Amino acid sequence: MTRHLTAACVVLALAALVSAQELRFFYPAPPPASFAVATDHAYGDLRMDVYRPAKAETPLPVLILFNTVSGAERGHPFYKAWAEIAAAKGLLTIMPDLRTDTLEQDFDLLLAHLAAAGASLGADRERIAVYAGSGNVYRGLPVLLNPRRTAVKAAVMYYGSAEVRTFRRDLPILFVRAGLDRPPVTRAMTELVALAQTQNAPVTLLNYPGGHHAFEIVDDEDATRDVIDTTIDFVKRATSPAFQASLRRGLPEASAAAHVAAGDFTAAAAAYAELVKQKPQDVRLRLSYGEALLGASQFAAACAELDQLKGKGLGPRDLGLPAARACMQKGDGDAAIAWLKSIPQRFLPREIEKDPVFAPVQDRAEFKALFRPGG
Repeated sequence: MTRHLTAACVVLALAALVSAQELRFFYPAPPPASFAVATDHAYGDLRMDVYRPAKAETPLPVLILFNTVSGAERGHPFYKAWAEIAAAKGLLTIMPDLRTDTLEQDFDLLLAHLAAAGASLGADRERIAVYAGSGNVYRGLPVLLNPRRTAVKAAVMYYGSAEVRTFRRDLPILFVRAGLDRPPVTRAMTELVALAQTQNAPVTLLNYPGGHHAFEIVDDEDATRDVIDTTIDFVKRATSPAFQASLRRGLPEASAAAHVAAGDFTAAAAAYAELVKQKPQDVRLRLSYGEALLGASQFAAACAELDQLKGKGLGPRDLGLPAARACMQKGDGDAAIAWLKSIPQRFLPREIEKDPVFAPVQDRAEFKALFRPGG
């Protein structure tokens, strides 16, 4: 409830700012000849304004401005400025009707229209990104994170947060944090990004330390303009075929690593087992598999898996520590000590000397010798 109220207050504050008659958008206005606008283009019983680069080759990457407005509200100077700048820089930019009461239905109708008729607009339906700012992040991010909305290939979230639990690992997101925003907003964004990172989602945090909320119309600084440029570059890069193909290739291993980060080692071990079948010669992958087995308390299997990686070029501590732990918990103290001996003393963590895992061998002379100077 607190976050919801915070988001609502932020929306009201932004609305007050952008309704000012003397609004200034602190980015050079593109020449009128650099873009074209088609207003009130129909999709279903709704309308959208379409901004496109002048003389651009098609198909074009798409940027949807996710604002809960409709009708004449779409033409507000703040929204128009964003659309004109993005279009002049090569993005087919859409300002659609999105009504609060039917938000998801309206958005899905727009995606369906782009899938069916986007080519007539010059849109590349495989390169759709969404921008949302302030309270629209609260409304929009949960919509975009729905795993069925794979038509959306990237997202940009400005100075806002949302109540979400699970991130898509196939959706790159640029979070832009205004460092001078209200503390509840900055804290919520920090927590949100941390959650995404814990889930190993493809998120990027751009922190603007000297930026206020709605810095596009508040802070007349080069840093403001740089953030806008970075945003547009991100949309182009993150929706590109090469980036998307790379993201897909890395998704299985990224998902396995996410299980590890979440502490679900049983799921991680199962995921890595499938990956190892496909790439049995990938020693880094097999090290991760062995560590997942160790985390899942499959000590004998972990000890055996890691033993096969001797002499394969892995760092002595990277391999030696999990192998020593696995073999020790399997009950093979000799193997555990041998693994610890394989680690140069300067890389052997001192806390191992009193680690309860190694309690059964801590009285042995060869174990104690590992921690003596020159041992």
